[in-house]
Amino acid sequence: MLLCSMAFAQKPVRIDDILTQKNQIKLDSTFSYSNIQSSNNLGATQAFQTQNGDIVAVPAYFGTSKNNIDYLNLDLTLRYGALKDVELFASINGYNSNARYTLPSKLTNKNDTNINAFSIGGTYQIKPEGKTPSLLLGASTQIIEKTKVNDTIYTSKLKSFRVFATSFYSVDPVVFLVSASYSFHDTKTLGKVKRDDANIFTLSPQVYFAVNPYTSLNWGVKYNYFGKTKIDTAYVSNNGSNLSFVTGVSYEFSSKIFVSMNAEYLNTNSQSQNRFSITLSYTL
Repeated sequence: MLLCSMAFAQKPVRIDDILTQKNQIKLDSTFSYSNIQSSNNLGATQAFQTQNGDIVAVPAYFGTSKNNIDYLNLDLTLRYGALKDVELFASINGYNSNARYTLPSKLTNKNDTNINAFSIGGTYQIKPEGKTPSLLLGASTQIIEKTKVNDTIYTSKLKSFRVFATSFYSVDPVVFLVSASYSFHDTKTLGKVKRDDANIFTLSPQVYFAVNPYTSLNWGVKYNYFGKTKIDTAYVSNNGSNLSFVTGVSYEFSSKIFVSMNAEYLNTNSQSQNRFSITLSYTL
């Protein structure tokens, strides 16, 4: 999981930026806007990765469709330092989707607002940074998630899981950071249909650079590899991969308030996505 608060300019990465200190509480709120253009097959829901790494579903329709979606996503994450090397977190994710679908012999406009998912998880620091890079591992699960297909919302419980790892190494004023995650899903029942969503592996190397005592810049890439999606006994999407470019800027207003902005660009044969997100991290 790559949190936006990983790099402070005064000390490009400190362990308390990634891992909440013992008995400390932080609230991360992330607002994202994306323009998504894609072509989907039968029931192949468009996947959207939130800033904290969770995979949620953009509303979709059964049948081959061409989509142009303005997608607003709000993610609130409460982080608690349970132990010196252990952080627990809970997230709630909501969205507003303004979509234009081109279905066979039909043009459809839809506007949706709803809660996507509620997730819990934890992060454990296995090794602090020293002469060699740090290493943190974690896991999370979506306690409740909602999937909208056509005009019906389906609720699933404990069907999506994620494991992740983060490692960084500092060479003042530069920080080299690598994050990886693997999201996998159990079979979901959507009315009379059973769907197996694609498992997704993500790898993101990035570089953070301290411009001055309060500002840092970051840039890097994000690689996604996703498996097959199956509806009942039929596969509706094959294995594939994509590569997006990420850049951003972070600013420390005070010891309690930290803001970062990130932009991501993805363009493939079947999908293009331009995304802008802003995260406010507040220490309670």
